[in-house]
Amino acid sequence: MALLNLLLDLVALVLFLSGLGVGTRMPAHRAGTLLSNLKLAESSRARRWPLFGGLAALLILRPWVYAPLAEVTGWVPTWNPTPAAVPFRADFASRLLVYSAISFIWTLLQFLTWLLFAAVLARGTREPSAWSRFFQDMLGPLARLPTALLLFLPALFAATLWLGLSLPLQWLRLLPLEHSWRHPALQAVLIGAGAWVSGGWMICGLLLLRLVNTYVYLGTHPFWDFVHQVGGVALRPLEWLPARFGKLDLTALAGALVIGFATHLSERGLAHLYFHLRP
Repeated sequence: MALLNLLLDLVALVLFLSGLGVGTRMPAHRAGTLLSNLKLAESSRARRWPLFGGLAALLILRPWVYAPLAEVTGWVPTWNPTPAAVPFRADFASRLLVYSAISFIWTLLQFLTWLLFAAVLARGTREPSAWSRFFQDMLGPLARLPTALLLFLPALFAATLWLGLSLPLQWLRLLPLEHSWRHPALQAVLIGAGAWVSGGWMICGLLLLRLVNTYVYLGTHPFWDFVHQVGGVALRPLEWLPARFGKLDLTALAGALVIGFATHLSERGLAHLYFHLRP
């Protein structure tokens, strides 16, 4: 059931990004007359509204699918922003609707977090200008921000989301009732740190893909060039690892193991701090 929810979140993410027109900007050399450009923009907007309609339908209707399935399987829908865990009662339709919305928003935030980390790494590649155009299309004005601010944004977004949702979740009795702002604020700090930690899993995935692409020919698609270049930037601080044996270079694998282990320890540390916070 958790896998089904993740797949539906990814479908919702694609619908949302497609509705915004992310990644569909036409190159400048294809522009025609002013009238043709206006017609293209109008028709493009007309095509996007059904995508937002499909997104709304998915988020509203899937709780009615979850309820009977959860009753059969015993699944408890849970929102897991590192290091917290918020369970939702599957026999309350209103709570399942809230869960559906929050789950999608969190998936969107995770996607944005990984995109921001990738944008920062891409600045260290041999062709940063080529990738900056890609991230400009994906992130808009955010792509032009300084590196330090780009790295700070995921934590800020995650902490703000937690603070914004903590009071409604208390009203729904999904979180303990707080009589002070101090405890939710400390929780928000840890949730923000958890957004940084999640970037470690993204880097692990990049390194493993880079390892596969190094020894298996997967074509000349720009995606694999991106994986190779950005993975190389992530590996620079780990070049000291003794993972080269003749012509066999397993630095990417060793780097993925080191970063994965550090990410796992960081998650456990944040969970320990979270569950020992005093109201």
